[in-house]
Amino acid sequence: MKKLLASAAALVALCSHQGTLAAQAAKPCMSKSEFQSVAVVLLPVLHSQAVTSCKAFLPANAGLLVQSDELTARYAESAARERIAAGDILARMLANDLPVPMAGTAILPFVEGMVPAMLADGIDAKTCEAANNIWTALSPLPPENIAATLGAILVAASKDKPETAETEADQAKRPFDDFAVCPYVATLEAKRS
Repeated sequence: MKKLLASAAALVALCSHQGTLAAQAAKPCMSKSEFQSVAVVLLPVLHSQAVTSCKAFLPANAGLLVQSDELTARYAESAARERIAAGDILARMLANDLPVPMAGTAILPFVEGMVPAMLADGIDAKTCEAANNIWTALSPLPPENIAATLGAILVAASKDKPETAETEADQAKRPFDDFAVCPYVATLEAKRS
């Protein structure tokens, strides 16, 4: 399961959580639309870091590397539309953990700055290969669909995650583990005729 999350780490690092779904009730969780908003904003940073971290492990013609400039530009365009909403979501989710109240516009740059370091830790050839394969397969989708897909993966993956005892030092290494995607059932809107 760790490899699956690491493979998709480029989009789920912020919201991955180590508990089971039963434990989620005690932790804040993001709705599907909230997760999608935050993930879309983080896509440019995550994609850029995935490219940077994986250059040493992938061939020059790997999909992740070949499409890098085009995808980063496309992700940045979508991210610009979601910045205010994503910042407000993060401000609400982090409100109890901050020493002083902060606006989402102040929190978002801080989170964007932390994500690359979180992703760079533990990157290896297997992780890059999996990330390349997943990202290349998802790259034709709009950023919103990529975020929704990864949110569904997180929900499915958290069902299989065993609860383990961890030290405070282990927990401190993952400051965003208190976040999860709330369980949901994907639905379609009825077509209007």
